[in-house]
Amino acid sequence: MKKLLTGALGLLALVLAGCSNSLTTSKTTYHPTALTAVVKGTAKGDQVTYQVKGHAKQTAPIKAGSYFFQVPAATSDQDVKVSSGSAHKTITVKGTQALGTYHKLATQYNQLVIASHLPTKVQKQLQTAKKNQAKTKRQLEKLAQSNPTAAAAAAKKQQAAAKKLKQQTAKEKQAAKDELLPTTAKDGIHNLVKTNGVTLRANVQQGKLMGIAQITSTKKVKTKVGQRQFGTTFALLGTTLKAHPKTVMKKFKQVLKDAKANSSSTKTKTIRSNGIRFNTGFSTDNLYIYMTK
Repeated sequence: MKKLLTGALGLLALVLAGCSNSLTTSKTTYHPTALTAVVKGTAKGDQVTYQVKGHAKQTAPIKAGSYFFQVPAATSDQDVKVSSGSAHKTITVKGTQALGTYHKLATQYNQLVIASHLPTKVQKQLQTAKKNQAKTKRQLEKLAQSNPTAAAAAAKKQQAAAKKLKQQTAKEKQAAKDELLPTTAKDGIHNLVKTNGVTLRANVQQGKLMGIAQITSTKKVKTKVGQRQFGTTFALLGTTLKAHPKTVMKKFKQVLKDAKANSSSTKTKTIRSNGIRFNTGFSTDNLYIYMTK
């Protein structure tokens, strides 16, 4: 009888211990949406500890028996160990495709931003010069064979025009400096630009741009000035990513109407263009557009 009682008490202790360290995850495999995968579950205690393989341990608070944390998207699968007391779970965050090399895309975007600050006439001059660069070079080479003096004069005139355009571009680059992306970025999710009521937040992993978010105040997009600033940034990002901004903007008009009608809505909508996904959503204060592949 004594042995039976001891055994029962031991079993009860194990059951209670198991209950005190209960840990669940809503899935065993997660797919990133926007910039991250959101891992959710239930546990007892104050916090859970989680660790992405190859990275440092982190913690997430437990509130009313539930927890959640975010794992930035990466190009390969990521195993994540979640712990609460003596209980452990391992989940997998699936890899996803990068938008491209961060440095290259940031450089292209910055060139577009600087160009957008130039007067329309100068923008056209730059576009024409770039388009006709090879043709102009051939014409000068041909002219140099028949009339070296005229070719030299034409080349000098061309150099003077190029110098003037370069000076104008340098001036506008300085004016646009707060809107430019840094050409290098650390791994992780960071706010890279915050100006004119627009924040650009990016997820960079091993030099790859996994996704970028444009965050704008809902109050801002209800004004004409705010809509213009928002539209310019959105178009430049879309162009950089080889999407079709005009097509996307047409679809986006309804999203802006939703922002005006109900700024507290959290419903997410997805717009696709040339392989790029534009996930849009609202919080009480902001409009979010997440650009990923």
